[in-house]
Amino acid sequence: MHDLKTAETLFHLIPLLEKRFFRTVAQQSKTGLSPMQMHALLLLKEHGACTMSALAGEMLMPKQQVTPIIDKLVKENFVQREYDPVDRRIIRIRLTPSGLDLLEKDKLTKLDVLNSKLAYLDENDLQSLDEAATAFLKLIQKIP
Repeated sequence: MHDLKTAETLFHLIPLLEKRFFRTVAQQSKTGLSPMQMHALLLLKEHGACTMSALAGEMLMPKQQVTPIIDKLVKENFVQREYDPVDRRIIRIRLTPSGLDLLEKDKLTKLDVLNSKLAYLDENDLQSLDEAATAFLKLIQKIP
């Protein structure tokens, strides 16, 4: 019964976060890349070099759909393909310094937007939100 109440709270929380934060953040993020291209970059930053198959698995997409995403990122010099020196059939995708720079600039832009939203809260509210968000993050990281 208690888990149903928590699920219902999350059900209402997700669209509210989308409306109040995520949509605004996405509108201010001017990378020129699609959300899926940004997702690929973030996964590569998190996991390091990946094969196309591994990246497709992480993105929950067929490899054939990930290939054009990576092609565009290669063309823009945000990622590079590296051939395995032992088995040339294995190709790994790796972030370039330009890709890392783009992610860092995008992060700073998004943090500025979030910070401007938080300016509406007083110090006590900010403290409460920080404690709640920290606890929420720790709990969510336990869920597979």
